[in-house]
Amino acid sequence: MKAELAFFCAAKRDEQTHILLHQHACYEIVYYRDGKGTTLIGPGQHRFSPYTFAVIPPATPHEERHHAPADVWFAGFRTTNGLTFPTGFFQDTEQEQSPIYGLLERMQQEFHDKKPLYEEKLDLLCSELVIELTRVCRPSEAEEPQHTGKLQYVRNYIDENFQQKISLSELAGLAGYSYDRFRHLFKEATGLAPHQYVLNLRLCHARRMLQTTSLPVSYIAHESGFSTDAQFSHLFKRETGLTPLKYRATATT
Repeated sequence: MKAELAFFCAAKRDEQTHILLHQHACYEIVYYRDGKGTTLIGPGQHRFSPYTFAVIPPATPHEERHHAPADVWFAGFRTTNGLTFPTGFFQDTEQEQSPIYGLLERMQQEFHDKKPLYEEKLDLLCSELVIELTRVCRPSEAEEPQHTGKLQYVRNYIDENFQQKISLSELAGLAGYSYDRFRHLFKEATGLAPHQYVLNLRLCHARRMLQTTSLPVSYIAHESGFSTDAQFSHLFKRETGLTPLKYRATATT
């Protein structure tokens, strides 16, 4: 199993730092050595704390807000054998004794020292890192529940159609489950109730438009799948703590 390192950085984040919504063309692991805050990865929002880490697939929008000073490692990588990872957020229970922690620490040192052939050494460490992430992130086929394929089909449908009106009962029908069974299995698989998954996708799309365009809020509300401007503004502030216009102002200053 081989991997190539695309980038590596050890960074210090100040309290109230806001990393704006962005994405990469490669996988990224973000490891929080300390600090606390929230990170939005695609449709999922997570609270980070010391010894937690995120695995983010290519082209997945993500942002983070720091509520306390933090030391963070982040590394981008590409797999060379077709291996894929789902989006994931994890607590590193072994902490400083963790293989993942140890590999990132060695990568930081190698990147700092830049000894001869350090780039080749970084790729070797990155390949080891991918092995350890595989053990954490990818259950064996025998462990995967039988409903995984059905739920993935529904997730793909939501990802393509979140800007349209979506009936959760219809989604349950697509998966072949009763509404209550579908809601339970979907939350078990994604960590989010179906309606929250849809809402987060819409808000993520709206964030990106607020950051990158000067289009009116009413247009963005419609394009993101919200019924009315008032509904959009209410839900946006409830979920982010800012009105759409204030979010745009902080994103462009």
